[in-house]
Amino acid sequence: MAYTIKRDKCIGCGACKWVCLFDIPAVSAEDPQKYTIEKEKCTGCGQCSNICPNNAIEPLPDHKKILRVEIDREKCIGCTVCRHVCPEKAPFGERKSPFEIDQSKCFQCGMCAAKCIKKAINVEYEQ
Repeated sequence: MAYTIKRDKCIGCGACKWVCLFDIPAVSAEDPQKYTIEKEKCTGCGQCSNICPNNAIEPLPDHKKILRVEIDREKCIGCTVCRHVCPEKAPFGERKSPFEIDQSKCFQCGMCAAKCIKKAINVEYEQ
């Protein structure tokens, strides 16, 4: 689930780079006046698309928006990795006990699920 920057629309302002909590947009190797997003690194949260002043950032054809992220308490070992990678610190709990996600803080970036070593985080996508 990722976004892409249309080179013909990118004005090189860097807003995408500024807003990305994961530092994913980068200066394009082909044109240093423009930005690019590596599909493999993008979490698909859409923050860059929301801020782009020229509407140059759009989801790739296979992109599906994340609707909800939840921790499977049966699989979670309380390792705290999810909390450390979350920019909003939405996962909470006690170390070595199952964590939960504060849905009011979670903006559905999916980074916690991508980094969970026990695959204990379930992501619900739009249909």
